[in-house]
This record gives sequence, structure tokens and C-alpha cells, in this order.
Amino acid sequence: MKINHTFDSPRNIYEKLIRDSEALDIRINGDNMFNFLSTAFHIQAWLKNSPITDTEQGKRLLKKASKEDWMKVCKDVLSAKNSFSIEIDDPTLLDGAEPDFTTKPKVYDIVHYKNGSKKFRFYLGSVEYDPYELKDQIIECYSVYFQAK
Repeated sequence: MKINHTFDSPRNIYEKLIRDSEALDIRINGDNMFNFLSTAFHIQAWLKNSPITDTEQGKRLLKKASKEDWMKVCKDVLSAKNSFSIEIDDPTLLDGAEPDFTTKPKVYDIVHYKNGSKKFRFYLGSVEYDPYELKDQIIECYSVYFQAK
């Protein structure tokens, strides 16, 4: 049996964005954040090269997304204009302990975030962001369009 995982439309990239978002819910780390921001940024090119931009809704989506502050964050990360880092304040870790980013945690990071037991910060250069708020802004922008389709 053959299985094809095809990317041939902006919807496929949006679905990847959702999977990348879910990966951040499981574990906040630099790899997952980079993948999410990369996908969010590159949806623009997929939209521009599709018939979607022939519609008013598609044009509005492109215009809105391009003006969002988070789009500048995505662009700065992908163009290496600024370095970025993830900071996790986990009071349960002993000093010097290294988290294992190769396995899924028993309790997902989104749960820790919501109950306040860990603090997560995303730094782009010296500017601090809440990674979950940033993620939610991006998802919200694109979801308005793709959930209606």
C-alpha cells in the first residue's frame, strides 16, 4: 500500500500549521517554535500562488496577515535578522537538570501553561513574547478564512 502526503494547496499548509500548533501544545521548544513560525510565514507564498487570491476574501486575508506584528516576528526569525530563544521557568527541575526534548512529556506544556505551574517565554532579540499568545494570534488570523471554507 502506498500513502501520499501531498502538499498542493494553501489548505494543506494551513493543516500543517494546525499540526505545528499542536506540537507546541505538547512541548514548547526552539524546534517546534521555528517550525510553527516557518509554516505561518510560508502560507503567504502558497496563498499568493493559488486561485484564492482571485477572491476578495483571499485578498483580504493576505493584506491582513502581511500587516500583523506576528508576521514581522516570523520574517525576522526566518531571515536570521534576530536570534530567538525559548525560556521555560520550571520550578520542578533541579538546578543543572536538562529536559529531555526527544520524548513527549507525561503532562503537555499547554496544561502547565494554563495552570501556571511553568512559565514560557519566547525572545526575539531582546523582545519578549508569550509563545502561546503569539501562536493563538497566528492561528486566529488564518482560521477565520480556512474554517469558513
